[in-house]
Amino acid sequence: MFVISKTHVGMVRTVNEDALLTTGPELFALADGMGGYAAGETASREALQVLQQEAEKFKELTGTELCTAMRETVQQANKHIRQMAQSEVQYHDMGTTLVAVYLAADGKAYAVNVGDSRLYTWRAGTLQQVTRDHSYVAELLANGEITAQEAFKHPQKNIILRAVGAEDELEVDCFTLELTADTKLLLCSDGLSDMVDDRQISEILQAHQTAEAAEVLLEAALDNGGRDNISLILIDLTPTEEDNRS
Repeated sequence: MFVISKTHVGMVRTVNEDALLTTGPELFALADGMGGYAAGETASREALQVLQQEAEKFKELTGTELCTAMRETVQQANKHIRQMAQSEVQYHDMGTTLVAVYLAADGKAYAVNVGDSRLYTWRAGTLQQVTRDHSYVAELLANGEITAQEAFKHPQKNIILRAVGAEDELEVDCFTLELTADTKLLLCSDGLSDMVDDRQISEILQAHQTAEAAEVLLEAALDNGGRDNISLILIDLTPTEEDNRS
């Protein structure tokens, strides 16, 4: 397995509110914070800290039990961020998206998400978005009111309907993925997916080896405007020499 991550403040923002968790070899996560001065970066960092602190209890779990544990941990992060926001005025209304994937002992991947940060799979030349965006534009698309091309260019695509820290009660999606040795997993913030459409992401993953692909994806987002912070984690499950020796 090979993992590479990239994060960049972008061409417009002055603060990077994205946070990454790449401590592996099982757990990888990305959060995109929102809020006033310093609140967004605090929310994203705190959400991933809760996830990392609670990850030990995932180790022996699979199936429904693992999904439940991951959901409960995100809800715990939600409660933590709500408490911070209510106790400190500078954190008022802060929140964060969250996407996380856990590579479990049963050989499957389990993913949770809140908001519009995404998880994709890439295998056999096909890119597939696993997570569902919790956003206004995603709802329009799901209802057939706009096309995918219109969704990509929609002026209200930044309106999200769920965020960690936004409400007392939080619904968390969980997905189970069958994995193969040639699978690649891509976690990214909307700073990438808003700037680089799925067709271009697919072409880049097809044309480049993993490490170079991560760099080219970041460069493409910057070249296309870089209007937000850009973050990604690219996980290549192809066995390496180090894996074979372990």
